[in-house]
Amino acid sequence: MVVYLGSLSILAAWVGYLYYEDQKKSLLEKTHLEMRYKARSINAKLEYYHTNQNEQFTFYEDGYDIALYDNKINLIASTFIDDTIDFSQLFYTDDVDYYLVETLHKEYLDVKYIVIKKPIDIDKLNSVIKEMGLVALYGFVFILFVALLLSKIMLAPIKKSISSLTKFMKDATHEMNTPISTILMSYEHMDKSNLNAKQLRSLDRMDIATKTLSSLYRDLSFASFHDYIQYEDTPIDVKEVVLERVKYMDTLVQFKDLQITCNLQHKTIAMDKRKLILIIDNLLSNAIKFSKKNGHIQVNLTEEYLSVKDNGLGISKEDQKSIFERFKSSNSLQGGFGVGLDIVSQICKEYHIKIILDSEPSKGSEFKLLWSNKADKML
Repeated sequence: MVVYLGSLSILAAWVGYLYYEDQKKSLLEKTHLEMRYKARSINAKLEYYHTNQNEQFTFYEDGYDIALYDNKINLIASTFIDDTIDFSQLFYTDDVDYYLVETLHKEYLDVKYIVIKKPIDIDKLNSVIKEMGLVALYGFVFILFVALLLSKIMLAPIKKSISSLTKFMKDATHEMNTPISTILMSYEHMDKSNLNAKQLRSLDRMDIATKTLSSLYRDLSFASFHDYIQYEDTPIDVKEVVLERVKYMDTLVQFKDLQITCNLQHKTIAMDKRKLILIIDNLLSNAIKFSKKNGHIQVNLTEEYLSVKDNGLGISKEDQKSIFERFKSSNSLQGGFGVGLDIVSQICKEYHIKIILDSEPSKGSEFKLLWSNKADKML
């Protein structure tokens, strides 16, 4: 719409300029003809006075100033003073007045030149500008109406698709809750003492898959229903939550033969625990997902920041520009919906937590969250 309105506005401005110049030219031509007519009228009077041998002539034209000169350009009579006349031009303007220099072929009463001066009609030019302003206003309103109408028509299918997609996400998210909870509860109560190594490994895969689904469910729930969920900020020990989530990811870490090193200090902030879990789970799951087998993950927590660092695939400079946008994923081969880091970004913006990303392809990534004063002041 901006491009549409901008291009039409430039076109309208150009057309308006041409119209104004055309009206100005027409006004100039009209004034020129009127002044030529006045010059002929004055010449006729001079002829009359000359024929009657009357040198005591008078001339007056309403709205015009008149000056008479002889063939040596000496002033004979004038109704205006202090003007330097350019006799090399027949008709010209000094942006204040119009001047007409009429040369007589036959001299009467020694008059060779008639100079007529008339002020520029500012009122007529202003009326043209006012008219253009009204046309521009009505034109802009009409163009804006057409733009909105076209936008509504063209965006209708997109809005419908987005609405259908949003409804599907909400419905799918709602339906995921019960089966995921059932699988997790069944796994927790399952007797694992009589299982062989192969069965335990299969059970671990089930645990990983279920926890991945559970994490996805929390992400989609936040994305779909966070405006309807009641959140409450309470003092939270970040260290305890980090240790809890690292333990939660233990099966997935062992499955990829990863090593997690935690260097944690106590840090208390005011935040809803569910939001903090979303942040930590997404950072940990990304580090695990993009780590190479037998890789290493370092989690640091201080009074100033929380960081999660891996030595995995890394993120290119180009992907880093959009990595926090929804539905953007840095690696299509690894899958993912591109929702997790968008959620991390949303929550961090809410609590004024600054995110610093340091990453190089094939060398790994580090996500560092710098705590803000807001979370501390709420304690």
